[in-house]
Amino acid sequence: MTDRLKEVPYLPRKLPFLGHLPGMACDPFGFFDRAARYGPLVRVRLGPKTACVVNDPALLRHMLVAGRGDFDKGGGVVEAFIKLWGGNGGLAACPNEAHRVARPLMQPAFHPSRIPDYNRQMVHNATEIVGRWRPGQVVDIDREMTRLTTKTLTNSLFTDPVSVRCVDQFQHDLPIISSGLLARTILPAYGRLPLPANRRYREAQARTRSAIDSMIRHRREDPGDYEDLFSLLLVRGPDGTVALSDEEVQGHIWSFMIGGIDTTAALLAWTLSLLVRHPHWYTRVEKEIDTALDGAPPSHADLARLPQLQRVLTETLRLYPPGWVVSRVTRARTALGGYRIPEGAELYFSIRTLLRDPTIYADPDRFDPDRWLQGSCTREQREAYLPFGAGARKCIGDAFALAEAASTLAVLLQRWRVQPVAGSQATLKVGVVLHPKGLRLRVTPRTPPRPLRSETEDPVPARGQEGSTGTPHETGQSS
Repeated sequence: MTDRLKEVPYLPRKLPFLGHLPGMACDPFGFFDRAARYGPLVRVRLGPKTACVVNDPALLRHMLVAGRGDFDKGGGVVEAFIKLWGGNGGLAACPNEAHRVARPLMQPAFHPSRIPDYNRQMVHNATEIVGRWRPGQVVDIDREMTRLTTKTLTNSLFTDPVSVRCVDQFQHDLPIISSGLLARTILPAYGRLPLPANRRYREAQARTRSAIDSMIRHRREDPGDYEDLFSLLLVRGPDGTVALSDEEVQGHIWSFMIGGIDTTAALLAWTLSLLVRHPHWYTRVEKEIDTALDGAPPSHADLARLPQLQRVLTETLRLYPPGWVVSRVTRARTALGGYRIPEGAELYFSIRTLLRDPTIYADPDRFDPDRWLQGSCTREQREAYLPFGAGARKCIGDAFALAEAASTLAVLLQRWRVQPVAGSQATLKVGVVLHPKGLRLRVTPRTPPRPLRSETEDPVPARGQEGSTGTPHETGQSS
């Protein structure tokens, strides 16, 4: 450290004793947006604690990639997850040291060579779920997409019958758990208040923890011949010792359930919400699916022939990133952007605020998938695009989630036309994951699909399709 380093300035309008906590609790989006307008790095008082809010994409990339040794998982968001999950918080929340052990164990389940097989299961699940709909039915899209992503998670990553039942239990309790996590992130003492919501949260947590314990106990006693993520979590060394304790395994299962069910369901629901609000884009995507697939189920290779759908997903993630607020903690004294950061400092950043920065994204609140076209997408846009994180802690399941979203939407839009219900208005449900609350859409069948191509076919993407995009997913950019 040198004397030339500056002290991080305080965000104005700090209340006695409470600091900025009321503003953050009452309007978290507005709080982070105001902090971003004040400067690249600002200090806030959250009750008795002091924290920093990081608002500059270059500083965020330094934290997540180059500065990983100084900035570790920690802070209010991570503490809330650890209290829920136990152990060290699972892959999404564990410290870097534990992450270096756990991630290589799980990486084979997400190797690119596995995605085509997963895609076949995703298409099968989507076909089954939307095949139950009836003409004119009004569908709660968020609930249906959660059912679908739950089925995909169990069929792909937790495949034995006991695990399937346990994940179904988690799906039932997921809304209660998700809504309670944000309150515990902003105000940890909230969980100690004698409120009915806290009682429901504790009961849901206990049911899910018991279910996961049953999963682990059953698979330890009867490992079977399952080639899934669960088997990798329970791997034993040559001497018979386990790489991960039961408590660590439980944390990882919690992590994958929220990441594999809640976030992808939210992405699917928001995408459909945006398409019905923007008929021009709905028509473009529908026509692209019809032309590229000709009534056949989408193979994994087919997804590359749907560039407009891919851009729609990219833009949806920009507007509604599922995991929208993140925290870190410093393990030693360090510097960030010319500012002095002490050891043990908590740092927060809002991915949602970053992805709506008007200095990076023109007209940032407008839904414009074509901003990701090659030639339109700037380097600054790509580098600020961080819905999956960056560096060694980038989401392990990003390719899995995007393949699931694209293949699900392709199946759904082939078979059904979805339209908003008169008088029904979806609202933003603010939790650890953002969902469109009350999104109800009426479904009407399209022309019956042609005889389906064999799902074993995996055609090479056709040349001469619409111009390539500049999305971080398709250009190999780290996000």
